[in-house]
Amino acid sequence: MTLNKCETSVWSNEQLSLGEGPLSHHLRSSLIWFDIFDSAIYERAFGGHETRKFEFPVLPSAAGILDKKRILVATEADFRVLDLDTGDTEITMKFPEDRHMRSNDGRVHPSGAFWIGTMAKDDKGGVGSIYRYFKGVLSVLIEGVVTPNSICFTQDGTTAYYTDTPRRVIWKLPTDPSTGEIIGEREVHVGMQDDSKGLPDGSIVDAEGNLWNCRWGGSSLNVYSPMGGLVSSYPLPVTQPTCPAFIGEELNQIVTTSARIGLRDPKKEDGSVIRIDTPVKGMKEPTVKL
Repeated sequence: MTLNKCETSVWSNEQLSLGEGPLSHHLRSSLIWFDIFDSAIYERAFGGHETRKFEFPVLPSAAGILDKKRILVATEADFRVLDLDTGDTEITMKFPEDRHMRSNDGRVHPSGAFWIGTMAKDDKGGVGSIYRYFKGVLSVLIEGVVTPNSICFTQDGTTAYYTDTPRRVIWKLPTDPSTGEIIGEREVHVGMQDDSKGLPDGSIVDAEGNLWNCRWGGSSLNVYSPMGGLVSSYPLPVTQPTCPAFIGEELNQIVTTSARIGLRDPKKEDGSVIRIDTPVKGMKEPTVKL
């Protein structure tokens, strides 16, 4: 394992309460991300300096690409289409969860199936699930998840990853490349029970099959090989990094969202989007099949 003390910088400095769900929209050459508890969605061009903000009446947390102007947003109450040019929204399906629950981490499988996790709003109440939304049908994939995170997939769609953050394990699962369905038993990909340096939060897979995982409370972005071994660890200037994403016209840069929530003495960088100056080769996000 290599500890990489590379340069980092603030890519977008909104200082959000719970920055999450960064989505690299390659059709627009922009990054989209969320402040869950502020009910807001942000967008900024890869090479731009202006950040747009969309305010929502419900808590949003993750999204998938539909086309050049629209994304499908998962919220505490429903799935809804957001037109990024006009700001108009349209609900496509209600969520079968009670008011004490909300959506959390999610990502689109190469098949076009949208995986989305749910959890208790107060982080202490009910137990959530991971759902699959595919061609108008919503189904439960995994039950009994306290804090679903790290949802991401290999490029060929044969493997899914996820974590239940408090359990300190990133699991991998075999999936059907054409539907995003689970077709086998899970196994441990990365175990962190003996590692006190933060909890596993959001992840993304690069073009070489490496998994990049944010360590909530650990101020780092860790890279794991396709076999699960720790390859690199990048220290970050934020206490609670939440989820990485690839940006740039060639998707050869990496950033991560972060959170200020719960910090007694937050730093000026906490809650911002941080860029890590390291070579990387990302993958384009699949589009959702409604």
